[in-house]
Amino acid sequence: MRLESSSSVKKILTPFRVGLLVIAAGVILFFFLTFVKKGGMKEDESIRAHAFFRDASGLGARSRVQIAGIPVGEIVGISLEGTRARVDMRLRRDVGVRENATLTKRSESLLGDYMLDLTPGTEDQPLLKDDGEITRVIDAQGMEQIFNSLAAITKDIEAVTGALRAVLGGPQGQGSIEAIVQNLVKLSEAVEKTVRENATRLDQILANVEAVSGDVRKVTEAERASVHNIVQNIDTISADVRDVVASVKKMVGENEGEVAGTMSSLKETLAKLDRSLANVEQITNDIKEGKGAAGALLQDERLQQKVTDTVEDVADFAGRLTNLQLEVGLKVDYLTQQGAAKTFLGVRLIPKPDKYYLIEVIDDPRGTVETVYVQQNPPAAGEPVVQKNTVTKETVKFSAQFAKRYSFLTLRFGVIESTGGLGADFTLPIKFPYYTRWLEDALALKVDVFNFSIEALRLPRLRATLRFTPFEHVYINLGIDDALNSPNRDSLTNRLVSGRDFFVGAGIYFTDADLKSLLPVVPTP
Repeated sequence: MRLESSSSVKKILTPFRVGLLVIAAGVILFFFLTFVKKGGMKEDESIRAHAFFRDASGLGARSRVQIAGIPVGEIVGISLEGTRARVDMRLRRDVGVRENATLTKRSESLLGDYMLDLTPGTEDQPLLKDDGEITRVIDAQGMEQIFNSLAAITKDIEAVTGALRAVLGGPQGQGSIEAIVQNLVKLSEAVEKTVRENATRLDQILANVEAVSGDVRKVTEAERASVHNIVQNIDTISADVRDVVASVKKMVGENEGEVAGTMSSLKETLAKLDRSLANVEQITNDIKEGKGAAGALLQDERLQQKVTDTVEDVADFAGRLTNLQLEVGLKVDYLTQQGAAKTFLGVRLIPKPDKYYLIEVIDDPRGTVETVYVQQNPPAAGEPVVQKNTVTKETVKFSAQFAKRYSFLTLRFGVIESTGGLGADFTLPIKFPYYTRWLEDALALKVDVFNFSIEALRLPRLRATLRFTPFEHVYINLGIDDALNSPNRDSLTNRLVSGRDFFVGAGIYFTDADLKSLLPVVPTP
């Protein structure tokens, strides 16, 4: 019983298993056909594109689109639009197809199957949009066109062979070929005999030619530059000769009647030239013998030395004169006790950087104090016969000083405000940051001592000035004048005649180069 039951179960399970296998195979086939129909690329991984072909034969759905032999897409449909075939395809998005992409129809085998080669395009072009058109299409010829071309070529070959058969066929053609072959044999025998008989002579000729060529090569290599220059000179000379000949021909043709007169004038000119040369020869002989001033100058060494020394002195003086720098300045100081302004107009002559000459014209509100003796005859009661009076006059004063610089100290002496005096300038060695180099001497202390013999002063006149130059050509100063004496005023005019006074002022100065640049823009009447 058990055996019968087990066998019955097997009979039932075997058909069931076969049925399951058939069902599974059907499901797999269904999904495979669905995948094949749908295509191997997902829509999010690809883009659609289309192109137009004049001939789409050999192309079909699922035909490959490849780059360098690697599939990058497939054809999904072919339709007719007008007289052209529209080919729709799906391409991989990561390929980066550009708007200047190119499609080429290429034969895949001799059986008539075709595929498409894709060139993605250049990166400077924008990407092709979805469902965009590839406009650059290259159609390949179909197999029928190839076979037609081969048939035409075969007909041409048959025509050529027929013509050859007509020419070379028959007894006459064979005789012509035999005659040509015999002539070739005789010609080759004659050439062989000639070469054999003249082999030695040909060897000697070749050796001579080789020797001559070697000599020529040596000469040309050694004198290559000279030969090049000679050729250039010959070209230049020939061009000049052509120009001269052309000019002469033109002159003779245009002035044929004047040629004779020109020749006679030329003879007279040559005669005058001979006489002039004779005179020049006579003059040179006189100079050589020491005659005349020029001869004495050339023959007398002592005179030559004097002339040389004189020329050197003149050159030295001219050099100093050209190196002399001129500086013009104007300064105005306001005197606080005097209540008036004092004006300086100065000129500095600078022959060297370490010395200069200063000339100034000063308008001083103090004026000059003079002592006048008045004799009264007869004198007034109780008064002396001779009376001493002090008179103050408004006059212009002058200064003329010589200055010499030693490092930061400059010493001056000469005439200061119409009296003898001394002066010293202490240039503080301070370099201001963010300024140019000329501002290294921007801060200076100037001290002047003068008026040693004026009776109105108990002590000499001492003036101290602190000068600051913040900008080129402009400076400001402040100081004290007549610091050693007490203030003394005129009883009538209340003018300060002598004594200390404080002042503050400013000034400008220009060099000769600055004046040259300013003169063109100065208005003139």
